[in-house]
Amino acid sequence: MLSDAEFLEQFDAGTLDLASFNHEAHFRAAWLCLRAAPFRDAVGRLRRGLKRLAISAGQPQRYHETITVAYTRLIHRQMRLLNDPPWEEFKARSAELLKSDLAALRALYGSTTLDSPEARKTFVPPPAWNIEPVERFLREFTAWQEDIDARQPDEVPENPPAGGWTGAERRAAEPVCVTAVLAVADVERAAHWYGHAFGFDAAPFPQRPPYQFALLSRGGAELMLRAASSPDAVRPTPGWALYVRLSGGRIRELYANLSESCEIVRPLQRMPYHDVEFEVRDPDGYIVVVSEWIERASDIPDALGEDIGDFTA
Repeated sequence: MLSDAEFLEQFDAGTLDLASFNHEAHFRAAWLCLRAAPFRDAVGRLRRGLKRLAISAGQPQRYHETITVAYTRLIHRQMRLLNDPPWEEFKARSAELLKSDLAALRALYGSTTLDSPEARKTFVPPPAWNIEPVERFLREFTAWQEDIDARQPDEVPENPPAGGWTGAERRAAEPVCVTAVLAVADVERAAHWYGHAFGFDAAPFPQRPPYQFALLSRGGAELMLRAASSPDAVRPTPGWALYVRLSGGRIRELYANLSESCEIVRPLQRMPYHDVEFEVRDPDGYIVVVSEWIERASDIPDALGEDIGDFTA
């Protein structure tokens, strides 16, 4: 069996043995890519490798965009849930994802969508009304949180052992992903706002309102919303609650759109560290900083009142 490094090197080069590149090998490739990089970068690497292999086999049409992206997202969530164990343990505890009939994905989408030409060519998000795997994740997440809360203090070591963490201890303590959690008065309202502002897809729980949770995601970015016990329990702290980093050069457009319907706390400005930023207040009162590096930004006022020119130097 190839080592992880050998497997990934041959996968990147498109030189893996195609005869043995089965569903488990796909699974391992996604797992290795996710261990090496954030979600968006991992998906990009996986895409490139799978397309190279398909071309090497003389069957470039076999690559399936929706299966690749959605399946990698399910593996990513499983890694977070299990605290990213070693390969053999992860494989043993992920039997549902290892089924070659892609049952987990078909439960999420249904066969019709996955078998469509559109889903093969471009990523098609799952229908909002069929999110059983996401609901299961949220139920397990809630149970895990309750288990942590119920532990006695002496069950969780306060300090690392002498010499620091080693081996499995270090792996268990290494975050795979950190997701902000906001307590909101109305999960549906907040999810709509963040979806409108930033294009997040929402996976609410339960299936029908009133929702208790919603996992918002887009690319590698995630945000968790949870219902507060009452509107009075929503108490935004002074200052920033979220820092949203954009790409694509559309921060001016977003600022103009949000200015029409939202409270702008700080206008669009060029910062001394060469980012362009503004601050907006969400429906629950949380202040969200929106930032992007813009190469040509001389039309945007400088935060210090001085002309610092375009960011081309």
